[in-house]
Amino acid sequence: MSGPSGLPAVRLLLCGERLRGDDSAALLVAEWLPEDARSLADIVEVGQLSVEALLDVPDSVAVIVADAAVGVAAGVVVTLPLDRVAAGRADSSAAPASSHSLPPDQVLAIAAELRGSMPRGVFVGIGGAEFGFGAGLSPAVAAGLARFASTLAHEIRRLAAPKT
Repeated sequence: MSGPSGLPAVRLLLCGERLRGDDSAALLVAEWLPEDARSLADIVEVGQLSVEALLDVPDSVAVIVADAAVGVAAGVVVTLPLDRVAAGRADSSAAPASSHSLPPDQVLAIAAELRGSMPRGVFVGIGGAEFGFGAGLSPAVAAGLARFASTLAHEIRRLAAPKT
C-alpha cells in the first residue's frame, strides 16, 4: 500500500559495499524480495547510512535500514527498532557493520534531532563473517539470505499495513 500522498509506505535503505564480502548482503538480498513486498517499498542503495538519507524520508513513510551486522553469529538475522539502535540499547550487541562515516547510532540520533522525532522503522541485519576486499559471501551468510529476504519482506508488509 502506498501512503496518503501516493508515496510507497516504506523506504528500504540498503547499506553495504558490493566488493567487501558479507558487507554486500543487503545489496544482494533486494533481488530476493517478493514482488508484493517490492511494490510497497521505495528501495534505495545508500552504501553508508547517512543523516541525509534519513532526512530525505517523508514523515508518513516508515524506514527499514538493511545491512550486514557485527555482534551476531554469521548468517543470523536480527531485527531491532530504530530508536533502540539510536540509543545503543540493543538486546544484543548486534550493530550495522558497513563502514559508516559516523556510527549508525549517532547517525540515527542526529537525524531524529533534526527531524524532530525518530523515523518510524527498524534495522534488519544479517550477521557477517568476512568483510575484506573481494566479491562473494561467506557460506553462512549465503545460507542466511533467504531468511534475510523473508524478514525484510515481513517488515515491509508490517510497516506498510494500515494502522488500526
